[in-house]
Amino acid sequence: SYQTQETTTAKNDLPNIIVIMNEAFSDLSVFGDFHASEDYMPFIHSLDKNVLKGHAYVSVKGGNTANSEFEFLTGDSMAFMPTGSVPYQQYVKSKIPSLASRLGELGYTTTAIHPYYGSGWNRNTVYPLLGFDNMIFKDAFTTPKKIRNYISDESAFQKIIDLYEEKGTDEKLFAFEVTMQNHGGYSKDTDDFRESVYLTDELNQGTQVRAAEKYLTLIQKSDEAFKELVEYFEKQKEPTIILMFGDHQPSDYITNVILRELDLDRDESQDVYFDNYIVPYIM
Repeated sequence: SYQTQETTTAKNDLPNIIVIMNEAFSDLSVFGDFHASEDYMPFIHSLDKNVLKGHAYVSVKGGNTANSEFEFLTGDSMAFMPTGSVPYQQYVKSKIPSLASRLGELGYTTTAIHPYYGSGWNRNTVYPLLGFDNMIFKDAFTTPKKIRNYISDESAFQKIIDLYEEKGTDEKLFAFEVTMQNHGGYSKDTDDFRESVYLTDELNQGTQVRAAEKYLTLIQKSDEAFKELVEYFEKQKEPTIILMFGDHQPSDYITNVILRELDLDRDESQDVYFDNYIVPYIM
Protein backbone atom coordinates (compact mmCIF):
# COMPACT_ATOMS: atom_id res chain seq x y z
CA SER A 1 0.00 0.00 0.00
CA TYR A 2 2.78 2.41 0.92
CA GLN A 3 4.70 1.60 -2.26
CA THR A 4 1.60 2.17 -4.39
CA GLN A 5 0.93 5.52 -2.75
CA GLU A 6 4.55 6.59 -3.13
CA THR A 7 4.54 5.66 -6.84
CA THR A 8 1.30 7.57 -7.42
CA THR A 9 2.64 10.67 -5.69
CA ALA A 10 5.88 10.51 -7.64
CA LYS A 11 3.99 10.10 -10.91
CA ASN A 12 1.84 13.14 -10.14
CA ASP A 13 4.99 15.19 -9.72
CA LEU A 14 6.46 14.14 -13.06
CA PRO A 15 6.36 16.62 -15.94
CA ASN A 16 5.13 15.83 -19.42
CA ILE A 17 8.16 15.46 -21.70
CA ILE A 18 8.20 16.57 -25.32
CA VAL A 19 11.27 15.91 -27.45
CA ILE A 20 11.57 17.14 -31.02
CA MET A 21 14.45 15.99 -33.18
CA ASN A 22 14.11 18.54 -35.94
CA GLU A 23 15.21 17.45 -39.41
CA ALA A 24 18.39 19.27 -40.57
CA PHE A 25 17.86 21.94 -37.91
CA SER A 26 21.07 23.86 -37.30
CA ASP A 27 22.42 27.33 -36.60
CA LEU A 28 25.10 27.95 -39.21
CA SER A 29 26.54 30.83 -37.19
CA VAL A 30 28.69 28.16 -35.50
CA PHE A 31 31.07 28.81 -38.44
CA GLY A 32 31.13 32.56 -37.77
CA ASP A 33 28.94 35.64 -37.99
CA PHE A 34 27.68 35.71 -41.55
CA HIS A 35 25.32 38.45 -42.72
CA ALA A 36 21.68 37.60 -43.33
CA SER A 37 18.88 39.99 -44.20
CA GLU A 38 17.07 39.10 -40.96
CA ASP A 39 17.33 36.80 -37.96
CA TYR A 40 16.44 33.27 -39.07
CA MET A 41 15.90 32.10 -35.46
CA PRO A 42 14.50 35.14 -33.62
CA PHE A 43 12.39 33.36 -31.02
CA ILE A 44 15.02 30.84 -30.00
CA HIS A 45 17.72 33.53 -29.94
CA SER A 46 15.48 35.66 -27.67
CA LEU A 47 14.81 32.97 -25.06
CA ASP A 48 16.51 33.78 -21.77
CA LYS A 49 14.18 32.53 -19.00
CA ASN A 50 13.38 28.94 -18.00
CA VAL A 51 15.62 27.71 -20.80
CA LEU A 52 18.80 25.76 -21.36
CA LYS A 53 20.44 26.35 -24.75
CA GLY A 54 23.66 25.12 -26.23
CA HIS A 55 25.37 23.02 -28.86
CA ALA A 56 25.67 19.28 -29.28
CA TYR A 57 27.96 17.23 -31.50
CA VAL A 58 26.28 14.63 -33.70
CA SER A 59 27.81 11.78 -35.67
CA VAL A 60 26.33 12.56 -39.09
CA LYS A 61 26.16 15.38 -41.62
CA GLY A 62 23.55 15.95 -44.33
CA GLY A 63 21.76 12.64 -43.76
CA ASN A 64 21.50 9.38 -41.79
CA THR A 65 19.01 10.99 -39.43
CA ALA A 66 18.32 7.64 -37.76
CA ASN A 67 21.81 7.53 -36.26
CA SER A 68 21.27 10.73 -34.25
CA GLU A 69 17.90 9.34 -33.24
CA PHE A 70 19.49 6.06 -32.11
CA GLU A 71 22.17 7.86 -30.08
CA PHE A 72 19.68 10.14 -28.35
CA LEU A 73 17.11 7.51 -27.47
CA THR A 74 19.53 4.78 -26.36
CA GLY A 75 22.53 6.72 -25.08
CA ASP A 76 24.73 4.43 -27.19
CA SER A 77 27.42 5.97 -29.37
CA MET A 78 27.98 5.47 -33.07
CA ALA A 79 31.68 5.43 -32.18
CA PHE A 80 31.29 1.74 -31.37
CA MET A 81 29.52 0.89 -34.62
CA PRO A 82 31.14 -0.06 -37.94
CA THR A 83 31.66 2.86 -40.30
CA GLY A 84 28.64 3.40 -42.51
CA SER A 85 26.26 1.38 -40.38
CA VAL A 86 22.73 2.38 -39.41
CA PRO A 87 21.73 0.55 -36.19
CA TYR A 88 18.01 0.85 -36.99
CA GLN A 89 18.66 -1.28 -40.07
CA GLN A 90 21.35 -3.71 -38.92
CA TYR A 91 21.29 -4.07 -35.15
CA VAL A 92 17.97 -3.23 -33.49
CA LYS A 93 16.35 -6.64 -33.88
CA SER A 94 15.07 -7.18 -30.34
CA LYS A 95 14.03 -5.06 -27.37
CA ILE A 96 16.76 -2.73 -26.11
CA PRO A 97 16.70 -0.18 -23.26
CA SER A 98 15.94 3.38 -24.27
CA LEU A 99 14.58 6.64 -22.94
CA ALA A 100 11.12 5.46 -24.02
CA SER A 101 11.29 2.15 -22.16
CA ARG A 102 12.65 3.83 -19.00
CA LEU A 103 9.95 6.50 -19.01
CA GLY A 104 7.41 3.76 -19.65
CA GLU A 105 8.60 2.07 -16.46
CA LEU A 106 7.95 5.33 -14.61
CA GLY A 107 4.37 5.36 -15.82
CA TYR A 108 4.57 7.57 -18.90
CA THR A 109 2.51 6.95 -22.02
CA THR A 110 5.16 6.97 -24.73
CA THR A 111 4.40 8.00 -28.30
CA ALA A 112 6.71 8.36 -31.30
CA ILE A 113 5.63 10.74 -34.07
CA HIS A 114 7.06 11.06 -37.56
CA PRO A 115 5.08 12.93 -40.24
CA TYR A 116 6.36 10.71 -43.04
CA TYR A 117 6.35 7.02 -43.92
CA GLY A 118 6.70 4.55 -41.06
CA SER A 119 8.96 2.33 -43.17
CA GLY A 120 11.65 5.00 -43.29
CA TRP A 121 14.75 3.71 -41.45
CA ASN A 122 12.58 0.80 -40.21
CA ARG A 123 10.94 3.06 -37.63
CA ASN A 124 7.67 1.13 -37.58
CA THR A 125 9.67 -1.97 -36.55
CA VAL A 126 12.20 -0.24 -34.29
CA TYR A 127 9.91 1.99 -32.21
CA PRO A 128 8.12 -0.89 -30.40
CA LEU A 129 11.51 -2.51 -29.70
CA LEU A 130 12.64 0.76 -28.07
CA GLY A 131 9.59 0.69 -25.81
CA PHE A 132 7.18 3.12 -27.46
CA ASP A 133 3.52 2.38 -26.71
CA ASN A 134 2.21 4.22 -29.76
CA MET A 135 3.41 5.27 -33.22
CA ILE A 136 2.01 8.06 -35.38
CA PHE A 137 3.06 8.41 -39.02
CA LYS A 138 2.09 10.43 -42.08
CA ASP A 139 -1.31 8.81 -42.60
CA ALA A 140 -2.52 9.99 -39.19
CA PHE A 141 -2.25 13.65 -40.24
CA THR A 142 -5.51 14.88 -41.76
CA THR A 143 -5.25 17.94 -44.07
CA PRO A 144 -1.90 19.09 -42.64
CA LYS A 145 -0.18 22.24 -43.81
CA LYS A 146 2.71 21.33 -46.12
CA ILE A 147 5.90 23.09 -47.16
CA ARG A 148 7.69 21.70 -50.24
CA ASN A 149 5.31 18.71 -50.07
CA TYR A 150 6.53 17.83 -46.57
CA ILE A 151 4.28 18.18 -43.52
CA SER A 152 5.22 21.48 -41.89
CA ASP A 153 6.63 21.82 -38.39
CA GLU A 154 3.53 23.84 -37.54
CA SER A 155 1.30 20.84 -38.30
CA ALA A 156 3.81 18.40 -36.79
CA PHE A 157 3.81 20.28 -33.49
CA GLN A 158 0.02 20.54 -33.53
CA LYS A 159 -0.06 16.75 -33.34
CA ILE A 160 1.83 16.99 -30.03
CA ILE A 161 -0.75 19.45 -28.74
CA ASP A 162 -3.52 17.07 -29.86
CA LEU A 163 -1.93 14.23 -27.87
CA TYR A 164 -1.73 16.44 -24.80
CA GLU A 165 -5.35 17.50 -25.08
CA GLU A 166 -6.56 13.94 -25.63
CA LYS A 167 -4.69 12.32 -22.72
CA GLY A 168 -6.22 11.60 -19.33
CA THR A 169 -5.74 14.03 -16.46
CA ASP A 170 -3.63 11.52 -14.55
CA GLU A 171 -1.69 10.46 -17.63
CA LYS A 172 1.91 11.58 -18.18
CA LEU A 173 3.00 12.06 -21.77
CA PHE A 174 6.35 11.39 -23.39
CA ALA A 175 6.15 12.45 -27.03
CA PHE A 176 9.16 12.03 -29.31
CA GLU A 177 8.81 13.58 -32.76
CA VAL A 178 11.13 13.49 -35.75
CA THR A 179 10.13 16.23 -38.20
CA MET A 180 10.31 16.40 -42.01
CA GLN A 181 9.81 20.05 -43.03
CA ASN A 182 13.51 20.88 -43.43
CA HIS A 183 14.55 17.73 -45.28
CA GLY A 184 17.19 18.13 -47.99
CA GLY A 185 16.49 19.10 -51.55
CA TYR A 186 16.74 22.86 -51.14
CA SER A 187 17.50 23.77 -54.76
CA LYS A 188 14.10 22.92 -56.22
CA ASP A 189 11.50 25.67 -56.54
CA THR A 190 7.97 24.85 -55.40
CA ASP A 191 4.77 26.86 -55.67
CA ASP A 192 4.14 26.78 -51.91
CA PHE A 193 7.52 28.09 -50.75
CA ARG A 194 9.88 30.96 -51.54
CA GLU A 195 12.95 32.15 -49.70
CA SER A 196 12.55 35.27 -47.56
CA VAL A 197 15.88 35.27 -45.72
CA TYR A 198 18.74 36.49 -47.91
CA LEU A 199 22.52 36.35 -47.68
CA THR A 200 23.27 40.03 -48.00
CA ASP A 201 27.01 39.63 -48.62
CA GLU A 202 26.57 37.26 -51.56
CA LEU A 203 26.84 39.06 -54.89
CA ASN A 204 26.66 35.84 -56.87
CA GLN A 205 23.02 34.77 -56.56
CA GLY A 206 23.60 31.33 -58.04
CA THR A 207 21.70 28.12 -57.43
CA GLN A 208 23.64 27.18 -54.30
CA VAL A 209 23.18 30.62 -52.73
CA ARG A 210 19.44 30.49 -53.33
CA ALA A 211 19.37 26.98 -51.85
CA ALA A 212 21.13 28.27 -48.72
CA GLU A 213 18.60 31.10 -48.49
CA LYS A 214 15.76 28.59 -48.77
CA TYR A 215 17.36 26.56 -45.99
CA LEU A 216 17.61 29.60 -43.69
CA THR A 217 13.99 30.46 -44.45
CA LEU A 218 12.94 26.93 -43.47
CA ILE A 219 14.80 27.30 -40.18
CA GLN A 220 12.88 30.51 -39.58
CA LYS A 221 9.63 28.59 -40.19
CA SER A 222 10.72 26.05 -37.56
CA ASP A 223 11.46 28.86 -35.14
CA GLU A 224 7.94 30.27 -35.66
CA ALA A 225 6.36 26.85 -35.09
CA PHE A 226 8.45 26.27 -31.96
CA LYS A 227 7.28 29.66 -30.64
CA GLU A 228 3.65 28.62 -31.07
CA LEU A 229 4.30 25.32 -29.28
CA VAL A 230 6.07 26.96 -26.33
CA GLU A 231 3.42 29.66 -25.99
CA TYR A 232 0.70 27.00 -25.95
CA PHE A 233 2.32 25.08 -23.09
CA GLU A 234 3.09 28.27 -21.17
CA LYS A 235 -0.68 28.56 -20.69
CA GLN A 236 -1.17 24.99 -19.43
CA LYS A 237 -1.27 24.04 -15.76
CA GLU A 238 0.68 20.80 -16.04
CA PRO A 239 4.47 21.14 -15.89
CA THR A 240 6.00 20.25 -19.24
CA ILE A 241 9.57 20.00 -20.50
CA ILE A 242 10.14 20.73 -24.19
CA LEU A 243 13.45 19.83 -25.81
CA MET A 244 14.27 20.47 -29.46
CA PHE A 245 17.55 19.66 -31.18
CA GLY A 246 18.81 19.12 -34.71
CA ASP A 247 19.70 15.70 -36.08
CA HIS A 248 22.44 17.06 -38.35
CA GLN A 249 23.48 20.04 -40.44
CA PRO A 250 22.40 20.30 -44.08
CA SER A 251 24.54 18.93 -46.91
CA ASP A 252 27.86 20.48 -47.93
CA TYR A 253 26.37 22.45 -50.83
CA ILE A 254 24.52 24.56 -48.22
CA THR A 255 27.23 24.92 -45.60
CA ASN A 256 29.89 25.59 -48.26
CA VAL A 257 28.06 28.81 -49.17
CA ILE A 258 28.51 30.04 -45.60
CA LEU A 259 32.13 28.88 -45.49
CA ARG A 260 32.89 30.79 -48.71
CA GLU A 261 31.34 33.92 -47.31
CA LEU A 262 33.49 33.60 -44.18
CA ASP A 263 36.59 32.69 -46.24
CA LEU A 264 36.91 29.31 -44.51
CA ASP A 265 37.93 25.91 -45.84
CA ARG A 266 36.75 22.82 -43.97
CA ASP A 267 39.56 20.70 -45.44
CA GLU A 268 42.29 23.04 -44.23
CA SER A 269 41.09 23.47 -40.64
CA GLN A 270 40.28 20.68 -38.23
CA ASP A 271 38.16 23.11 -36.17
CA VAL A 272 36.06 24.04 -39.20
CA TYR A 273 35.69 20.36 -40.13
CA PHE A 274 34.28 19.48 -36.70
CA ASP A 275 32.04 22.55 -36.74
CA ASN A 276 30.08 20.71 -39.46
CA TYR A 277 28.82 18.33 -36.75
CA ILE A 278 27.44 20.93 -34.33
CA VAL A 279 23.69 21.32 -33.86
CA PRO A 280 21.71 23.46 -31.40
CA TYR A 281 19.54 22.24 -28.55
CA ILE A 282 16.90 24.23 -26.73
CA MET A 283 15.16 22.97 -23.57
